[in-house]
Amino acid sequence: MIQKPVLAKPLTEKALRLALASVFSSGLFVVLLVSLHLLQPEFDPTWRFISEYALGDFGWIMHLAFGLLGTAQICVALAIAPHVRSVAGSIGLVILGISAIGVAIAGIFATDPISIHPDDATFSGSMHSIGAMLDYTPAAALFISLSLGRLEAWRPVKKALIASSVLAIVAMLAFVLQIPQDGQFGPEVRTGLYGRFLILTEVAWLLLVGSHAAKLARLDSNR
Repeated sequence: MIQKPVLAKPLTEKALRLALASVFSSGLFVVLLVSLHLLQPEFDPTWRFISEYALGDFGWIMHLAFGLLGTAQICVALAIAPHVRSVAGSIGLVILGISAIGVAIAGIFATDPISIHPDDATFSGSMHSIGAMLDYTPAAALFISLSLGRLEAWRPVKKALIASSVLAIVAMLAFVLQIPQDGQFGPEVRTGLYGRFLILTEVAWLLLVGSHAAKLARLDSNR
């Protein structure tokens, strides 16, 4: 027996503002990240982490970018919270909140250079690594997408939600598998490319959810 989609609660004006803030923060994050590739070409994007942009002359831009990403995660979680009506979705919101905290920590503390041995990590570098390890946005995206997909209001983007979240999971697994067991990175390890693809899949999902939530909130406010 096929389960019929569930009707969603109306989204408030506050949800609209939060959704728009998420879309704006996600979009600006991408703009800043792209600009850093042009401003600091000494960091080879094929194997250097995006976090290392914080070590260059324009490091403040990377710190700001991380702040925007964390803001996008929190805002989208708060915006869609009224529509999350399953245990899996609630778990997803919690994971997304933890991920936002992790991104904030990673943004506050600058990473160590990728060439440094793990045993020689600084306090700032260690804190950054802890923050990065808390970011499980792909898992949150999958749980939330499955929950939102049950709702009538989210049916137009259901396939896109599922596809983007699954792509993010695949990107995360590919990124993890690229990390050397001895923690030693070099030009032959393409972790930079995999990491950039991972972050773009996460942002794509945030933009999709945020933009559709904003659309629904506008419709609800005009009724």
